[in-house]
Amino acid sequence: MGANDSIRKTAAGKVVAAKKRASGWQIRCLKCGWAEPLSGHGAPPKAAGRSYIFGRCPKCKRIRIRVIEKIPVAGL
Repeated sequence: MGANDSIRKTAAGKVVAAKKRASGWQIRCLKCGWAEPLSGHGAPPKAAGRSYIFGRCPKCKRIRIRVIEKIPVAGL
């Protein structure tokens, strides 16, 4: 096992850990309502509650304000 193998394993472990922290969160466009789980982006939420970011919405095809929030639980 060389140095490159250990670097790959460490990087893969960090990606998996980030996806686990991001599960239960979603990113949603405030204009059209498009939403996607944040774990697909591989980035953990940076703050508790809601965070607002600027980014391109895949549905609107425009730069919009998007919110990172907990996925609402159905039935409550």
